[in-house]
Amino acid sequence: MNNNSFLSKFFLYVPVKLIPAFMGIFFVFFLYKFFPQGQYVSYSVCVTCALITAQLFAGWVGNSFVYHFSSSEDKRVFFSSSLAVILLIAPIAGLLAASIGMFFVDDDFVFLNVWVLCVSYILFFFLSSVCQADFLVWQQLRAAVLQAVVQGVLVFTLFDGLGVDFRYALVALSVGYISACMLILFSVVRKFGFSNPIIFRDKFRLIVSSLYQYGAALSPWILGMLVMASADRFAIGYYEIEYGDTYLSLKDLFAGGAGLLSMPLLMVVHPLVIRRFKEKRFASSVIESSFAFLIVAFSLLWCALQFVGFDLFERLTGKAIDLSLWVVFFAFVSVFLNSSSVYVQKRLEVHRRMRLLAVLSIVSALVSIVFSYVGGKFWGLYGVSVGLMVAQSFYFFLVIYSTRKKISLYRCMAIPLIVSLLTALIGAVYYYALGEWLGVDDWRIKSMMWLAGFSVIGLLALWKGVRWNEFTRGVL
Repeated sequence: MNNNSFLSKFFLYVPVKLIPAFMGIFFVFFLYKFFPQGQYVSYSVCVTCALITAQLFAGWVGNSFVYHFSSSEDKRVFFSSSLAVILLIAPIAGLLAASIGMFFVDDDFVFLNVWVLCVSYILFFFLSSVCQADFLVWQQLRAAVLQAVVQGVLVFTLFDGLGVDFRYALVALSVGYISACMLILFSVVRKFGFSNPIIFRDKFRLIVSSLYQYGAALSPWILGMLVMASADRFAIGYYEIEYGDTYLSLKDLFAGGAGLLSMPLLMVVHPLVIRRFKEKRFASSVIESSFAFLIVAFSLLWCALQFVGFDLFERLTGKAIDLSLWVVFFAFVSVFLNSSSVYVQKRLEVHRRMRLLAVLSIVSALVSIVFSYVGGKFWGLYGVSVGLMVAQSFYFFLVIYSTRKKISLYRCMAIPLIVSLLTALIGAVYYYALGEWLGVDDWRIKSMMWLAGFSVIGLLALWKGVRWNEFTRGVL
């Protein structure tokens, strides 16, 4: 893959993740604005139950598919077998997700809503992995547009016709994912074809065995990662902590921004790292440059939130952010560490050190649970946010330490941190200058002027803070 091919795929993946990320951000603003107190927590817990169960039961199939796809001889048989496994798993996983959801949110139709959402998640995640494995970018882009349109139109229609309720939001999410799945499935079946696995039972057993051998070891790791990142949600719901709606909505906003910043890059990098590993090479420069990109990008995002974003959030939702800035910052750092861990753990992942990854993630998940529940009981959101950050930091530094011989933390962080600090300082001075020196009082004009100027500064920071030559060289 040459530089132009890499960049073209990267920029094609940008809208694939940009559309769902913006849709997620829209949902955060829209739902937080209209939900009565406590309903955003219920909505968040239900979505998290479906998400964790979907990833635990079926995430390993998608990862195994990406890993084995390039070496599979018969794409039709391989795809058909993998899809059959997903269709067998999805209903059972949905029952577990719905049962857990009912434990935390005991309302009418929650069981059915969570079951449908979990099944739609499983199908969508797998079909997205199929597209990722074969770089089917246009198919994903069309599905992303359809998903966004369906979810947006449906949530407006349901809220307007039936009233505001978190269960209608779950319905809109599910229908959007199902619509996207149908479109992707149609495109993929047209390309690869589909055959009933009963016809080739011996091949089916071999494929399932290969998927299981690589993927089953992923389940404890996936479970640990998801529980570690979500323990704060369950603690907030369990203790009904004050301002939990605000905390979770901001955290979801950060997660949407993280997806916008990091996922297009990851969708290109992951198959490349696997391919280099099969060629007996490890693309360390790709991982180091990716981490450097995240440091600069997240620093720019925090500056934008600090100077413009939080004020805009309050104005659009009509609700004040009655949280300490430290609590908000701890949640932001946790999201950054979670996104960064996805990259720095790649060496362990491609070397199939799944037992080590599972141990690290489960221990970190236990740290997250203990700190979140104990912290939430005694210190409220301070305890919850610190507990999550401690757990994410614990996992991140353990993974970094285990890959220290291949990945240089100094090369990843030195220049990006310096550039980020200088950029933040320039952004602060520029914001102060607009108000005090130039006398711009209208918040709309001030925000637009700051964003326009800071965008130029941000592009310069990305240019200087990331070693793009090393990044592109690593994929040659």
